[in-house]
Amino acid sequence: MTALAVAAGSVRIHRAPPLDPPFDDELRPTTYQPVRPEPREIIPPEAVAGASPECHTAALRFLNLCLELFNGFRSPGQLRPLLRVTEANDVLDELARGLRRLAALRQAVPAGTPRRPVRRRQLRTCEPRPGVAEVAAVLSDGRSTWSLAYRLERDTTSWRCTALLVLL
Repeated sequence: MTALAVAAGSVRIHRAPPLDPPFDDELRPTTYQPVRPEPREIIPPEAVAGASPECHTAALRFLNLCLELFNGFRSPGQLRPLLRVTEANDVLDELARGLRRLAALRQAVPAGTPRRPVRRRQLRTCEPRPGVAEVAAVLSDGRSTWSLAYRLERDTTSWRCTALLVLL
């Protein structure tokens, strides 16, 4: 091991920058304390925890009907009783758009290849407030994967879909 020869006075030691953490021997170390969020920014624990069993059952029921639609066992008009009247046309238009895209994907498959049914891969249900369900589902037919997001709201008698988006 060799030592470097340094001329006297050529090495200077500078003070530590003020951003260094405090040392144990300091009298009053300052520590970082994060700012607490305002009460309106806090997410209610019910929304984080998931959804009630009734809410999850309604979301699963609607998804199963959508799967029957994507697999050709239902027409979009048969879902009309499960849609809120004011948003029914928007939801049906989105379902029709998704069906057209799915048909185009199926036509791109070579002839003679067996048709695979659309299946549910994953389902996430959230209940941001009682009587409202926000759902995200991952669907797949074995060749491609896409998602379906929708919102259900409870009326006096049943759950109705108020918004739907097919990401295909």
